[in-house]
Amino acid sequence: MKKKRQPSLEELNKKLDQLLRLEKNQLKEEISVENLERKQIRELNEIEEIEKQIKSKIGEHPLRKVTYKDLGKALIGAFFGIVSHFAVLEGIHFAENISVFRATGYYFISYFVGFIFLYYTGFRQVKQSKFLILLPIRLTFIYVVMLLAVVSAIYIFSYGDALTFIEVYKQVAVVSLPAIMGASAADLIGND
Repeated sequence: MKKKRQPSLEELNKKLDQLLRLEKNQLKEEISVENLERKQIRELNEIEEIEKQIKSKIGEHPLRKVTYKDLGKALIGAFFGIVSHFAVLEGIHFAENISVFRATGYYFISYFVGFIFLYYTGFRQVKQSKFLILLPIRLTFIYVVMLLAVVSAIYIFSYGDALTFIEVYKQVAVVSLPAIMGASAADLIGND
C-alpha cells in the first residue's frame, strides 16, 4: 500500500486562508441581510405611521352632520326650486282649486320625494346602522327650511294681499314639491 502524502504547511495555510475568506464573505452577506431586514422594518414602521396620520386627518362624511352651510344650501335650493318657471305663481292659482285634504297629501308626497332624493343621491354611503337616525334628521331639517322658504316666497309674490291660513296652507302644499326637489338637490352641492 501506498502511503498518503500529507499536505505541506504551505498548502494547509492556503486552504485555511481560503476558508477564512469564505467565512468573511458569508459573514458580510449575513450582515447585509440583517441590515436589509432592519431597513425594511424601518420602512414598514414609517408606512404605518403615515397610514395613522392619514386616518387622523380624514374627517367625517359630510352627510353625517347638519351645519350652517346646510341651511344656506337648503335655502338656495328651495328658492331655486320654487321660483323657476314661476312655480309660485302657478302654485298659487292651482291651490285655489284643491281641498285641504288634497293639500295635506301634497305635504306627505313632498316629504317622501325628499326622502327618496336624498337616499339615492347621497345617503347610500352612510352605514346602515346610522341610516335610520341620520336621514330623517337631515331630511326634516331640509323640509322645515324648505317650508320657511316657500312661505317667504308666497308672501313676496302675494304682493301684500291678506291671505287666510287655509289659503296659505294650500299654496305652500302645492309649491312644496318643486321646492323639496330644489332643496334636496342643493343639499348635495359641493363636497363639504
